[in-house]
Amino acid sequence: MHRINGEEEDVILFPNFFSYTKLTIFVIIDVTFCFSFIFRKLSVKAITNPRYLDNVGNPAVNGLYDLSLGPPDAKEVCTTCMQDFNNCPGHLGHIDLPLTVYNPLFFDKLYLLIRGSCLNCHLLTCTRAVVHLLLSQLKVLEKGLLHAVCDLEAILNRFLDENTDASGLDIEEELNHHVNEILQNNQLGDQCSHVKNVCECRSKLIAQFWKLHMTSKRCPNCKSRRSLVRKEHNSKLTVTYPTVVQQKSDKEAILEEPAIIDETQLGKRGYLTPITAKDHIVALWKNEGFFLNHLFSGLEVGENSGFSPDMFFLDLLVVPPSRYRPVNRLGDQMFTNGQTVNLQAVMKDVQLIRKLLAFMAQEQSQPINNMYLVTDEPLESLDRSVLAMISGQSTADKLYNIWIRLQSHVNIVFDSDMDKLMTEKYPGIRQILEKKEGLFRKHMMGKRVDYAARSVICPDMYIATSEIGIPMVFATKLTYPQPVTPWNVKELRQAVINGPNVHPGASMVVNEDGSRTVLSATSQTQREAIAKQLLTPSTGAPKPGMKIVCRHLKNGDVLLLNRQPTLHRPSIQAHRARILPGEKVLRLHYANCKAYNADFDGDEMNAHFPQSELGRAEAYVLACTDEQYLVPKDGKPLAGLIQDHMISGASMTIRGCFFSREQYMELIYRGLTDKKGRVKILPPAIMKPQRLWTGKQVVSTLLINVIPENQIPLNLSGKAKIGGKAWVKGPQNRIPGSNLDSMCESQVIIREGELLCGVLDKAHYGSSAYGLVHCCHEVYGGETSGKVLTCLARLFTAYLQLYRGFTMGVEDILVKPQADHRRHQIIEVSTHCGTRAVRAAFNLPETALCEEVQGKWQDAHLHKDQRDFNMVDLKFKEEVNNYSNEVNKACMPLGLHRSFPENNLQLMVQSGAKGSTVNTMQISCLLGQIELEGRRPPLMASGKSLPCFQPYDFSPRSGGFVTGRFLTGIRPAVSILLRLLFLFPSFMPYLYHKLFQFRY
Repeated sequence: MHRINGEEEDVILFPNFFSYTKLTIFVIIDVTFCFSFIFRKLSVKAITNPRYLDNVGNPAVNGLYDLSLGPPDAKEVCTTCMQDFNNCPGHLGHIDLPLTVYNPLFFDKLYLLIRGSCLNCHLLTCTRAVVHLLLSQLKVLEKGLLHAVCDLEAILNRFLDENTDASGLDIEEELNHHVNEILQNNQLGDQCSHVKNVCECRSKLIAQFWKLHMTSKRCPNCKSRRSLVRKEHNSKLTVTYPTVVQQKSDKEAILEEPAIIDETQLGKRGYLTPITAKDHIVALWKNEGFFLNHLFSGLEVGENSGFSPDMFFLDLLVVPPSRYRPVNRLGDQMFTNGQTVNLQAVMKDVQLIRKLLAFMAQEQSQPINNMYLVTDEPLESLDRSVLAMISGQSTADKLYNIWIRLQSHVNIVFDSDMDKLMTEKYPGIRQILEKKEGLFRKHMMGKRVDYAARSVICPDMYIATSEIGIPMVFATKLTYPQPVTPWNVKELRQAVINGPNVHPGASMVVNEDGSRTVLSATSQTQREAIAKQLLTPSTGAPKPGMKIVCRHLKNGDVLLLNRQPTLHRPSIQAHRARILPGEKVLRLHYANCKAYNADFDGDEMNAHFPQSELGRAEAYVLACTDEQYLVPKDGKPLAGLIQDHMISGASMTIRGCFFSREQYMELIYRGLTDKKGRVKILPPAIMKPQRLWTGKQVVSTLLINVIPENQIPLNLSGKAKIGGKAWVKGPQNRIPGSNLDSMCESQVIIREGELLCGVLDKAHYGSSAYGLVHCCHEVYGGETSGKVLTCLARLFTAYLQLYRGFTMGVEDILVKPQADHRRHQIIEVSTHCGTRAVRAAFNLPETALCEEVQGKWQDAHLHKDQRDFNMVDLKFKEEVNNYSNEVNKACMPLGLHRSFPENNLQLMVQSGAKGSTVNTMQISCLLGQIELEGRRPPLMASGKSLPCFQPYDFSPRSGGFVTGRFLTGIRPAVSILLRLLFLFPSFMPYLYHKLFQFRY
């Protein structure tokens, strides 16, 4: 069937539609998607009536609120289980689709698959070498063998170099031989198959496969040009066929399918129907299933069943029970649920399609399938008025349009955002579940609970990262029900005697029968009497048991800490309590700030005290901070030291930092405050004339004492955040062949637990991947990494307080006189670059007069097409950016009066403590070009950027190029007014009106 649209001919593909329909749509064939079979078994009724209520307001039979799906309200009774609204769980129904549609959830994957395959020979358009290589790589990644991926690629390249005319079977045999050897030598099993690096490698390989190897313009199997497939509005696929198709000549094809491309369709563009796409995918799966089952391995239906190609298509829609789509009533008015409206739109399309198919069968004198007809509607009642409800000239056009509309309505059922053209639509399943108003977050809002506390947080760098400082007022109010046993009776008796006001005490005793005895705060005699009877059974107890003492919170108890908003899993973590007498607020370690997104400007946090041994065990083992070091989102480190600790660590581990024996021991014991047993120390680095230890040795001593004794010491090679160029003191006269990073402080080397080279900064004990703390977590576990963070924090705090100190003075931001003179020269030259930039934007010669250049600029500014005017902005920014870079190179870093690492500002920026290089440039060099959303300040209708400048002024200063710096101050007319303009762009007319008399 053809339809002519202008000069281009569109083809609608319905090959052997009516003879094919019974087999494909209405009969479950061998390869039918098993979900359809399962849902048909679970469904209690097929929904065929688009009306959900009858004329009197009762649920319509076979409608979307049929009583077989469960009662929609308390007035009805379910006809399936004969239960009322309170007891009926609800039952599923289904809608049979007369035409196959695309599954909206896998439409993008289907598009990639069809675009990367040949519609003529039903094979992938990549070479056999690529297929077998990726298949082998995916097989080894299923066992977590990450190193074997590159090995297989090298093996294949070597094999192809030796055998240039190798066939696909030869390549397959060669790779399978090596894969079997690799798998046989694997001793780890598949325990590493779900590691982050393995999953990332698998995703990267598949993404490269789709991007690099599936874009061939000619099929390597049948030598035909690839058909051009496009998707439109997530609802249809259009295909442009090649002008010539070669006969299939590949001998390796498993299945010989008839070509889908007819000779009459060559060189034409048409609509690829889901039925035709399904034929192609099924044939493709029979030929390439051995590979595609691994490529789509993450989308299996079940554990033992492979991925079925029918998952890309839908033959039915599941109808949720009526109780989950309630009809809201307000007086006499009824408001239908959005899900029901979406399903009703699908039902109306299904009804129209069935009638249209019946007309088409009647026109072609073919027997009419009963499935085409609406239930209880005879053929004589079908009139041609139905066709008027469907857009299109011919019957084929109408079927094409109604099919597309059905696909759109099915998409809206799943995700209403998939269809951008329809304006009247209700939320789909995705919108019901996602975001703050979704079912999950909407019903998980905070509730008020017992055994909880809330207070302001303040920092404490002396407690462990896994601890939380608790004030005494919380410790005496929060209690735990501790059963009395012969092993803890002594401790609990003393707690009972102490009473509710003395810590560690108790507030209540629960007897065997459940009765409670509140301990008196004033009567010590009562408390002593109860303490003596803790192991004595109560008089008249109905059954034996043990008494429970509600004791105070004590050191070592676990608490769940939470800061709102709870945006991810680490927003709730378990900390061990550290009771701090005299405190009034919660004390939190700096390392945990990133996990909670907390600062100390008045933030408050909640503490919850688990009340059962099971809850305590889960908190100790699963939810503790040491086990939350890696963020669940992407597996990157979450905890890390910040700010002052960065400066202290970098200063302490730099070359030339030495300590005497007394200082060395002082720092070691400050860091290893909680160490039990003997402390291992290192011999001094310098013996004569005085025994001295380096800062690197202090850190090394901490490492060898924190790493478990039964573990192999740490070996690490990495890089610091401070680059090698930062250590350069003068112009580089490098020896040819030398490496700047070789044995430089930017290269961190740890061998046998000793820091031999490099400076430790943010890259190693901050929240950075593959640093020192991250490696300790991966090798030794979360407990060791937590100890490393705690010890380093105490060590760096002690060093900064006792020996180093840190401050920043004016000398750190001053530049040398030569550099400042060079800066002034560059700025002076930059004032004359405006005319050159405008001439370059309009391609004007150097001899063009300024009046002519300004006229061109004015015409471009007032013209509707702003491309020429935007080009002026672009050229201006190019010119001034060049001058900004020259100023920065002249002043930094060699132009500074005090160089790194003696420059405290540079030390703060380079180590990652705070600030950036841009901040230092704006302080010492110049502010540079001010931009708003990537553009210079806009011009008013008069051609002025501000009233203090002339119309179409060529000076870069008028366009927001600020040559001033924070060190020496900036001009108010150029800088402050421009910043007001950017902060309040709507005030521009007001500023012009008030300041029109102002002149710079």
